[in-house]
Amino acid sequence: MNKTKKNNRGFSFAEITLLIMAGVVLMTAGVTHAWLKNSQVEVVRDVDKTQQRISDHNDSINSLQVKIDKKLNIYQMRDDLERRESELVVVPVSAIEKITPYSRPKTADRATSVAQVQP
Repeated sequence: MNKTKKNNRGFSFAEITLLIMAGVVLMTAGVTHAWLKNSQVEVVRDVDKTQQRISDHNDSINSLQVKIDKKLNIYQMRDDLERRESELVVVPVSAIEKITPYSRPKTADRATSVAQVQP
């Protein structure tokens, strides 16, 4: 009878130490998983807020574009000028003169540029 009691003894010190270490590792893994999941949720919320802000800005841009188009409507502009009794008049297309921008003459030697000329 003593032999069976001797064989049915409890866990050894090494087994208990191993179980405690495994428990600590599993707890650390669980806490890390929860922390990472929370960080992921926060990032998703930030992305949603940013997308909402982008959508709001696009809506305001479209609204502003509509206002600009209303202001640039030639018929509306003429009516506004008439109501204000403006001195501006319609100019015929034949009176419009197209002026090209000034372009510097091309020179082969760039050593005479303004930045390099000394007084």
